[in-house]
Amino acid sequence: MPGPDLYETLSVMAGAAAVVGAAGWWATRPRVPGTIRWISPTAIQFLGVIVFVLMVPHLLGLLGGADLLQAISSQRGYRG
Repeated sequence: MPGPDLYETLSVMAGAAAVVGAAGWWATRPRVPGTIRWISPTAIQFLGVIVFVLMVPHLLGLLGGADLLQAISSQRGYRG
């Protein structure tokens, strides 16, 4: 049975994906003429993508640890 760390990691990743989607939806909405957006939807999407990408190695570590990371690394043939 997966531990609570796995659920927390997946929750953070799902939240980051939701933030990216919501910011994308917000970016497509028409602006009121003569106003500016104080927070850029693109910047919010960028931060959401960064959070998601940073959680991927953590998820891989939880799923298989060092064995999984070694199996998918670019230096699998290196036995030094």
